[in-house]
Amino acid sequence: MTRSIILITAMFSAVCIAADSASPQSLAYTRVFTGEDGLTHFAATTVALEVKDFAPPAPPLALSSRIPATDIAFGVLQPGWDGDWHPAPRRQFALMLKGIIEIETGDGESRQFGAGSFFIVEDVTGQGHRSRVIGAEPVTVVLVPVPE
Repeated sequence: MTRSIILITAMFSAVCIAADSASPQSLAYTRVFTGEDGLTHFAATTVALEVKDFAPPAPPLALSSRIPATDIAFGVLQPGWDGDWHPAPRRQFALMLKGIIEIETGDGESRQFGAGSFFIVEDVTGQGHRSRVIGAEPVTVVLVPVPE
């Protein structure tokens, strides 16, 4: 497949913000990674935003730099889906469209991610993480692999 370029800000409703005096200068998200101890961990990280004329004559918006991506996939995880310990198959962003997923890292911490949130999984080595659908609603997620 041809290499495409996408934005972290692909989910415009959650990420792209019309430029005004309240426009953010960065956007926070969660990173799931393998530490030097071989266990997975969570870490807070940010991406810088800059007010740009993205699609004139539409107003400027706060936008990140572009990030190279290889492809995009949509996934649906049904209620009750439970993925035991596994490493990420590749470094990728997960953009949550619907439902709630819980991720547990090797250090024992758990976090839930719902619609409108996104995170990057980078724990491609080691034990990996656990993930499961929370509640009775299916999870709909967009997966966007990015280079190392």
